[in-house]
Amino acid sequence: MAHPTPKPPPAPFRSNFLAEKRIITICFFIALGQFQYGYDSAAIAGFQSMPAFLRVYGYEDPTNPIGLNISTDVQRLIQSLMNVGGFLSAIVMYASHTKLSRRIGLWLGCGFAFLSVSLMIGTTSLGGLYAGRLLLGVSNGFFVPYSVTYMTESAPALLRGPIVGMSTFQTSLGALFGILVDNYCKIYPGNAPWQVPLGVMYIVPTILTILLAFLPDTPRFYVTQGQDEKAINAVRRLRGIKDEAYLRAEVEDIKSAFLLEQELHSGVHLNDMFRGPDLRRTLLCFATTIGGTATGVTFMAGFSVYLFVQARVGSPFEWVMISLAIALTGNMAAFPAMRYFGRRELLIGTSVISAGMMYGMAIAYTVSAWTDPAASRALVAMSIVFTWIYGIGQGPVMWALSTEIPSQRLRSQTVGTASGLNFIVGWVVSFCTPYFINPDKLGWGPKYGYIWGSSNLVLALWAFFYVPETKGRSLEQLEELFEKGVSARKFSSYVVERQLVEDSVGGVPAEKEKATTVQVDDVEKR
Repeated sequence: MAHPTPKPPPAPFRSNFLAEKRIITICFFIALGQFQYGYDSAAIAGFQSMPAFLRVYGYEDPTNPIGLNISTDVQRLIQSLMNVGGFLSAIVMYASHTKLSRRIGLWLGCGFAFLSVSLMIGTTSLGGLYAGRLLLGVSNGFFVPYSVTYMTESAPALLRGPIVGMSTFQTSLGALFGILVDNYCKIYPGNAPWQVPLGVMYIVPTILTILLAFLPDTPRFYVTQGQDEKAINAVRRLRGIKDEAYLRAEVEDIKSAFLLEQELHSGVHLNDMFRGPDLRRTLLCFATTIGGTATGVTFMAGFSVYLFVQARVGSPFEWVMISLAIALTGNMAAFPAMRYFGRRELLIGTSVISAGMMYGMAIAYTVSAWTDPAASRALVAMSIVFTWIYGIGQGPVMWALSTEIPSQRLRSQTVGTASGLNFIVGWVVSFCTPYFINPDKLGWGPKYGYIWGSSNLVLALWAFFYVPETKGRSLEQLEELFEKGVSARKFSSYVVERQLVEDSVGGVPAEKEKATTVQVDDVEKR
C-alpha cells in the first residue's frame, strides 16, 4: 500500500485562531456550563465559613476561629448530594444512548438549575437545602459532560485541545466569581449574604437557554442520526465556512469514519464499550475523567475557605480570591500550551508538580504549629501554585482526553458513564473530606494533603505508561489508531492513512485564508 502524502506543516497558531474565531466564541459561551459548576463549588465553599449561613444551618462553637461551625454531617451532605445528582444525570445519558442531543442535554441542565436555585433560596430548612443540592447536582450532571462534548464535536482538530481547555478556564473563572460574590455579600443583613450568591446562579442558565435556541447541534450528532444536510449546515453555521467543497468533504470524512465503525461493530450494543478496541478507549476515558478528581482539585475547590479558616489563615476569603485570580493566568496559558506541547508531557509534568505542592502543604503543618504564620504563608503559596498548575495542564488535558478518546458512536454514553463514575468518586471525596479536616472529627486540616500528593504521583505514573498522544489528530484519525491497536507511546509518530480534511482539500477554506493571509502556495503545488 502506498504511503499517504505527508502532511504539510500546520498553519501558524494565530492564523488558525483568527480563522476559527466564530467557533471559539461559540464554545466560550457553551463552556458557561463549566462556569456554573465552578461558581457553585466556590460559593458553597464560602458558605461553610459564612456567619449568616452558619446561624441558619450551623451551630455556635467558641473554639472555632469565627465562633461558629458546621457539623460534619451537614457539611458532608451539602457537598456530596451534588455528586448523587450528577450520577442520576449520568444514568439518563447512558439510557438515552444517541437519542438525546447535545443541545437538549444542555437545556435539561438549564431547567434543573432554575428549579434547584429557586428551592434553595425559598427555604431555610435542611430538607429543602438538601433537595436543592441534589437537583443542582442533576443540573451540573448535564452541563458538564454535554458542554464538553458539544465543544469536542464542533471544534476543528488543530484547535480542539485548546478549545476544550476553555472548560478549565471557565470553571476557575466561575470559582473566582463565586468567592467574589460571597465576599462582598457577607456583610449584608439577614439571609441575604447566602441568598444573593444563589440568585446569581440564574444568570448562566438564562444565557444558555437563549443562546441554544439560535445554535445547531453538533455535526457529528447529525451524522449519527443520518441527517447529512443538517450536519453540513451545522459546520457552516458554527465555523462560518462558505466553501461548499470543504463543507461536504468535512461531513463526508465524519460520515465515512462513522459508517466504517458501524460496519466493524454491527450488531453490538452499549456493552460494546467493554469489548475489543473500545474497552481500551472506555477505560482511558474513565481514568482521565476520574483523574480530575484524583488531583485533589475537588478538595481544594469545595473546602478552600473552610480549610484556610481552620488553618488560621488571616482574611481567608481574600486569599482564596487571590489564589483563584492567579490561577486564571494558568488557565489562559493552557490555550497556547496545549497547542505547542503534547497532552502526555503536560499531564505527566504538572501531576508531578501538583504532588509536590500537596505534600508541601501537609509537611508545613506537620513540622510547624497551627498558629505559626510561616505555615499559613506556605499553605497559601502552595495552594496558589497547585491551582495554577492544575489550570495550565491537568485540568484542560484531562477534559480534552476524556472526550477525544471515546469512539464516535459511543462517545455520548461513554462520556456520560465516565461522568457518572466521577460523580461517585467525587461523592466519596466530598463525603469523607469533612471527616478528615473538621475539628469535630480527625481535624487533619492541611495534613490531608498527604493523600492527594500520593494520588498525583499515581496519576503521573499512569499517564506515562498508558495515555496516548492525541494532539493534532482528528477524531477520525484516532478511530484508526485505536482500531489498529497502536501503543500509547507510538501514537504521535505513527503514520495514519486518513489525513485531515484541511490537508486533503487545501487547508483553511479560501474565504478564511483571505481573511487571515494564510498562503496556499503549498496546496497549489500539490
